[in-house]
Amino acid sequence: MSVEIRGFEDVVDDLDRVSGLEGADAGEVDVSIADLFPRDFMEPYTAFVSVQAFFEASPWTVETESDFDDIPEDALDKHVDANTGFRSWETMLTAAAREWILRKIAA
Repeated sequence: MSVEIRGFEDVVDDLDRVSGLEGADAGEVDVSIADLFPRDFMEPYTAFVSVQAFFEASPWTVETESDFDDIPEDALDKHVDANTGFRSWETMLTAAAREWILRKIAA
């Protein structure tokens, strides 16, 4: 499963030059959910050591991108709010994307 990060056109151009993300069209980069939410992100911000554990503790079975897409956004936001330091999935995703970008720049 992957997450598409949008809206980082300038940063993606910089990443393209420094870390080999050639082919990032229109500021969009596909990143696996495991890469986006590594242990270093999950431990300080959530009650879980992995994004897999986060979803295993949810009421949903998430094995495919389609499974993830079927989760009602308001229900996912409630799960995020109850189990992380974030109020919504969008906020958590934005923070994870920011940290992923910083890791890529630092590499």
